Amino acid sequence: MKRRMIEIKSISTSVIIVFVFMMLLSCSKTKGSGGSDDDDHHVDESDTTYPVIRIDNPLPNQVFVNGDTIKVEGLITDNGLYHGKIKIINDLNGLLVNEQLYETHFFTSFNFSFKHKTSVTVPTDYTITIEYEDHGLNTSTQSRKVKVNP
Repeated sequence: MKRRMIEIKSISTSVIIVFVFMMLLSCSKTKGSGGSDDDDHHVDESDTTYPVIRIDNPLPNQVFVNGDTIKVEGLITDNGLYHGKIKIINDLNGLLVNEQLYETHFFTSFNFSFKHKTSVTVPTDYTITIEYEDHGLNTSTQSRKVKVNP
């Protein structure tokens, strides 16, 4: 009886290992997405439509003062969104000031909203970039320049 329980336990463990292995193989990344290797990403080779990004805020070349909050808001549409990011770069030194990552499998529209509280001691120019990729690995990017004064 004890031997039979060990055999059943061994078979159960083998089934679980095979199941996990098959799940890992089913996540296709044949075209080389920028995501990590553990993403649950199905590449749709027939998808040739690029995501459309609309930035509502901030306005182009909008000026902020130290302590203000930059609100990055807008809409992304596509026939099958996958993932994206909003990043704020300091134009003077190229350093990443702040970043927000999104994962939105198969949504057809996504309202994004991201806030960053400014902190500068000298006039500083930032580039805010929104980048989004769909399940066809089509990537769209939109940017806005803003200035922050002390």
